[in-house]
Amino acid sequence: MENKSNAFLAGVFTIGLAILVSVSLFWFSSDHTVRVPYDLITRSTVNGLGPQADVKYRGLEVGKVLSIKFDPQVPGQIIVRISINHDTPITRTTYATLGFQGVTGIAYVQLDDSERTEGDTSSSPRLTTSAREPARIVMRPGFFEELEKRGDSLLTQAETLMASLDSMFQPANRDELMAAIRAVHKTADDYSHLKSTLQPAAEKLPKAVDNLNAALVSTKRLTDEIGNPDGTVMRTVNRVGNDLQVAADSVQSTTTIVNQETLPQINGLARESRQAVRSIDRAASQFNDKPSSVLFGGPSPTPGPGEPGFQAP
Repeated sequence: MENKSNAFLAGVFTIGLAILVSVSLFWFSSDHTVRVPYDLITRSTVNGLGPQADVKYRGLEVGKVLSIKFDPQVPGQIIVRISINHDTPITRTTYATLGFQGVTGIAYVQLDDSERTEGDTSSSPRLTTSAREPARIVMRPGFFEELEKRGDSLLTQAETLMASLDSMFQPANRDELMAAIRAVHKTADDYSHLKSTLQPAAEKLPKAVDNLNAALVSTKRLTDEIGNPDGTVMRTVNRVGNDLQVAADSVQSTTTIVNQETLPQINGLARESRQAVRSIDRAASQFNDKPSSVLFGGPSPTPGPGEPGFQAP
């Protein structure tokens, strides 16, 4: 009886210990973080996203994906139920996108806030949610989805670009391009030649600048001399002015003497010359009329009234 009693107690102890270990393992392995549910609404594809996928807020893991299903009320709309930490700052401007981990294709949910910027301490009101009525967050298209949507347009643009390049490198265009390249090369050679030609002039430029500076200094000195009333230039100008004044006075005096003394004498001499010319002219007339008057003298003048021999007409 005693052996059976000991075996029973050992069995009970073993079962109890196993239950305790199981409960401890379950307790320590389970996540006891308080989480709240949210619904992500999207019409885009959710390739690579599945239950228990990570949910990150600006790169920090804050929860898991619980389920993915179609919206029974809106055809084509997908509802992704997520559970995230209750202290995550979810606001009315928070949105979700689909991200991918490396090249594995495993997707995760990335949450972000469209209004909150670096250094901005203000925020929108928090988005209230509950287990009965989870709040809804809009899920925007991700980078790869946008790239997929724009793929046709990018391919069309690439084809257009390749066609343009093919047209640009046609034989005629290649010849023109090579001609342009040769022209650029010739321009570079001409520039090098011009540089070598201008090099001597450039070497003489510092000396020319020194000469110009010396000329400016001389000009400034001359300007200072002209501006100085007691300077050499002004003294010379005053001396020349005085000499010109003396010469002007001499000319004035000479003019006065000529007007008062010389001109009257010249006028008298001119009158006497005119009288002599008239006398010579009269004598020449008499000689022309009676050449014999040179030998016998001229005729006596006709008697006037009261003189002997006067006869009244």
